[in-house]
Amino acid sequence: MLTRMLLTVGLVAAPPPANQPVWELVRMHDFGGCDSMSAIVTLSRSDVWVFGQSEPIDDECAGTARPVAQHWDGRAWQAAELPGRRYGAIGSAGASGPDNVWAFTTSDTGESAALRYDGRRWRDAGRSAMGPHPNLGRGLVLGRHHVWAFGSDGRSASWFWNGRTWQRRAPRDVVRTSAVSQKDVWAIGCCGVTHFDGEAWKKVAFPAGRDKRTLSLTGILAVAKNDVWVFGDDDEKVFAAHFDGRAWSPADVPAPVASAWRLGDAVADGRGGIRVIADPPDDTSSRVLSRSAAGQWSVSTPQVAGKVIKLRDLALVPGTTEVWAAGTVRQSESDSTSAVFALR
Repeated sequence: MLTRMLLTVGLVAAPPPANQPVWELVRMHDFGGCDSMSAIVTLSRSDVWVFGQSEPIDDECAGTARPVAQHWDGRAWQAAELPGRRYGAIGSAGASGPDNVWAFTTSDTGESAALRYDGRRWRDAGRSAMGPHPNLGRGLVLGRHHVWAFGSDGRSASWFWNGRTWQRRAPRDVVRTSAVSQKDVWAIGCCGVTHFDGEAWKKVAFPAGRDKRTLSLTGILAVAKNDVWVFGDDDEKVFAAHFDGRAWSPADVPAPVASAWRLGDAVADGRGGIRVIADPPDDTSSRVLSRSAAGQWSVSTPQVAGKVIKLRDLALVPGTTEVWAAGTVRQSESDSTSAVFALR
């Protein structure tokens, strides 16, 4: 009971067990501006992509961002040359293999694009078929001929890549996605859940007692057809819900339970549990909440001495229990440095 009280109030947790893994700083890189990494793809321990943005410090991180990407080959980090003169940021990325890596840029100026790496170079993947001014907020890569892009073209929209061109599809208003397979895809909007069964997208009934007028969904993780998680807040109270293949049930979240916290990106931990990013409302570092297969929660915080760290994306290295994270280390109000961490 005492441990739970400590976890509930201010995230003051007991010291972790001696054998509990800790976050390791893998990479900090200054692109010469206000930098942040927002997406990470881990194909293996020696094949990792990280994506984000860099903005001139003189602009105080205020609107002239350019997308950036780096690759880890197991020996060294290398900057990737993206096609064209791009503006905006890379908001999400995914891959089905080392020769099918995608990055989706977001921009309010119509410069948004879907970019694809074929194992040799990055190319623009036919954005023109999406219309003149798409703004891509998120993408999902499930195969060479099976890629989803979500965003807007003046109104909320979704597109599907069949290997040759983009086709406009439903659903709309997609905030985050997660997939078990090409025929088992999940998505959340601001206040609803939808599921794709390989043929069509359908709304999913959410747990009774949730008021859509106060509900805001912020994260989703589909581990298996009978293991799906949704995170959000209901009337400013953080919550988690689990789908076992038949019905939804609420799940306790011991930390944080304070109002205004936000649960975001989540991944499986390779042991039957999950990890999810938790962002506090104040100017302090992101935490990672870990839930074991037995239902026990713990809290970890990547650290760089004296700095505030904000995490944006998590990725599990396939076939391992190793999780990597992409984010930023705050240097000052107008300066930040891109960062990559690993929980080994």
